[in-house]
Amino acid sequence: MQPKKSVFRKKPRTPPPVKYIFVITCILFVAMVSFSIWFIGKKIQPPLMEIAEIKTTEFATRAINAAVKSSEGITFDNLVDISKDDEGNISMVSWSGEAQNKLLRKTTERAEYFLYNMNKGETVDTDDPDLPPLDYDDSAGDLAEKDPTVVEIPIGQAFDNTILANLGPRIPVNFEIVGAIQSDIVVDEKAVGINSVVYNLYVQVTVDVQIVVPFTTKTDTVSTKIYIDARTINSEVPLYYGSDGNGTPPIAIPKDDLQKEE
Repeated sequence: MQPKKSVFRKKPRTPPPVKYIFVITCILFVAMVSFSIWFIGKKIQPPLMEIAEIKTTEFATRAINAAVKSSEGITFDNLVDISKDDEGNISMVSWSGEAQNKLLRKTTERAEYFLYNMNKGETVDTDDPDLPPLDYDDSAGDLAEKDPTVVEIPIGQAFDNTILANLGPRIPVNFEIVGAIQSDIVVDEKAVGINSVVYNLYVQVTVDVQIVVPFTTKTDTVSTKIYIDARTINSEVPLYYGSDGNGTPPIAIPKDDLQKEE
């Protein structure tokens, strides 16, 4: 009689509990999303910085253009007080501190107003600072078109491939603008002849614009002179003129004595 062979039957594998599958799926999903965000953010940072460099110069220049409007209509006579003697000759030229401070204040305020509204995403007309802002919807395309502080970066930029550079959805990136404006009156004097001086008046506007993007920043400085007006001041003709300031002046004979001798 043959002995009976023992038969081992494999237990059927049961699927893991649903809660384990859910936990593992959530972990993988979070890991993949985190890696994708890190990868895309790192890859689009170089083109984003190139755009930031261009935008800093653009915003600084546009802020100066807005400030230029404050100097329109200002003349030499508005900023200078001219005193004359009894004979009508110019005896003194002085600068009006009140008028200069008013001009500098208006220039700085217009530039600050422009940068402030850019930060709010409002398109400002430099000809009319009180113009109400344009309305736009919440779509990324419309934001980038009407809000200069919003830039769209295609996800394809993350693959460093020319063919894929413009593919994929566009990610809107909002720039935060930090600006500092300085303005000052600049006077260029040039002597003409023996009794004339040409005064050229300018407003020197310097704008420091810092654009803040995620995890990085870019700063640029733009400075320019805004021409205001020019004037030639003629004073009394001197009795003696030495072009180089050296030498001994000739002996002056009083006119009254000559008339008596005649």
